[in-house]
Amino acid sequence: MSDADITYDLRLLQQSRKKWDRSPALRSVYEDIFRAMAAECLAGPKLELGSGIGVAGEKIPDLVSSDLVKTEFVDRAVSAYEIPAESWASILAMDTLHHLQRPFDFFKSAATALRPGGRIVLMEPAGTGFGARFYRRFHHEPCVPEEIQPPFGFPTDGNGEFANMGMGVGLMERQRAETASRLAALGLRIKSVYYRDLFAYPLSGGFSNPAWLPAWALKVVMAIEHKLPQSVMRRLALRMVIVIEKTDPAAIA
Repeated sequence: MSDADITYDLRLLQQSRKKWDRSPALRSVYEDIFRAMAAECLAGPKLELGSGIGVAGEKIPDLVSSDLVKTEFVDRAVSAYEIPAESWASILAMDTLHHLQRPFDFFKSAATALRPGGRIVLMEPAGTGFGARFYRRFHHEPCVPEEIQPPFGFPTDGNGEFANMGMGVGLMERQRAETASRLAALGLRIKSVYYRDLFAYPLSGGFSNPAWLPAWALKVVMAIEHKLPQSVMRRLALRMVIVIEKTDPAAIA
């Protein structure tokens, strides 16, 4: 299935938008995530891939939202493999990398589209020891970090789709050296990888279930989670932040 064949059930997006508007608990968790992504961005124009209902711009300035299909919720239709080369300061994506069959084609496209010194900021599920077990129990998408292997091209399932929530840990932990080498050939380098989020997101109910705690209580939970050391979160966290910099424009000329 090509990008051009993708269509969305707008009813699902509309339902998600209604849940967003009606749930202060959900918004409190996502707004904290968006602030973390914004903190890693550089000043200047920013492009978000896989924007869904397009709410990240509420917390991230100068953000152009996009998805594979132009909907009422996003500014543009953009493929992760064909990012417009408009000298972006930052390219962001949340829960998108683990859906890409060809992640390094995405990195090549992003490297071409970024200005020198620009950044790719990714928020991804973390297939940590606890995270992988959590997702396998409570989420329909696979989370198998050990399947993220060279040559990093992955087949679709019977529905023509691909997902592996272990992509982030697979690339940035298990295959770190190979990933760094391939990124370097594109003029990119891994700036940082860190882990976050444990109980707050599940307690928010997500987009499918009622919240277990009110927004104010979730903010307390998140404040506690932010104080946990990375040595703990690396084993327990449900999310990870990946920041990649463009260092050598000539590498992809």
